[in-house]
Amino acid sequence: MKKMLAVIFFSVVMVGCSMSVDERADDYVDASFTLCGAKVQSFSQGDDGKIRVVCENNSYFSVKDKTTLAYMHELNGAYCHGKGFTTFNERSRYYTFTCRGDKQFNIPK
Repeated sequence: MKKMLAVIFFSVVMVGCSMSVDERADDYVDASFTLCGAKVQSFSQGDDGKIRVVCENNSYFSVKDKTTLAYMHELNGAYCHGKGFTTFNERSRYYTFTCRGDKQFNIPK
């Protein structure tokens, strides 16, 4: 599983380097949609560089970069059994998230 995710991640990174800003934003929305389990209501990248996604089902994510989005997929599978998150925040030393079904986690980086 880790090998497959690594291959996907590196191919996305390689393609991402040659993409326009709009195409990269589309990738973020696509990745977030798989973690939301619903339509993306809003997507933004602030002056601080953080990516913020709000889903139609009131789930929300705040992450530092695309690498974190890839890692979210791993966390979703390992801790949330692929059901997705209701919240996800990236802190300086750890990730804080709540899986659908109200399981809460703080995972060190």
